[in-house]
Amino acid sequence: MKMDPLNNLQVAVKNNIDVFYFSCQYPISMLFVEDGKMERQVFLATWKDISNDNEAQFQIKDCHLNAASNKLQGSNIFTIAKRTVDGQDMLYQSTKLSNGIWVLAELRVQTGNPTFTVSLAQQTVWSNHCSDCAANY
Repeated sequence: MKMDPLNNLQVAVKNNIDVFYFSCQYPISMLFVEDGKMERQVFLATWKDISNDNEAQFQIKDCHLNAASNKLQGSNIFTIAKRTVDGQDMLYQSTKLSNGIWVLAELRVQTGNPTFTVSLAQQTVWSNHCSDCAANY
């Protein structure tokens, strides 16, 4: 059964009167596990093996690097490496979902610009819910 959106929890409660159905959305970061930090060499090899079809890009506006870094770490999104390319800070991150799927991210930050570019990649085909992961940034 496909969940739409991916982070939708469907609940049925049965009592002596009736059965009540409801649904609610939870933060997708609840699915990120604590052992989601990938080794640097494994990250590089995995990123190279991922098809462009399995990559999605998003713009995140009005975000500040220090606040974002703290939130990412608290949500089990781990920084693997950081480098500067053409005046942009590039942060490479990994996280692992509770079902074992790895999600890799590249976060591009232009100095003085509060808008970030996030590229998310995974080895399986993306669902339509990539924005759920990006929303954690």
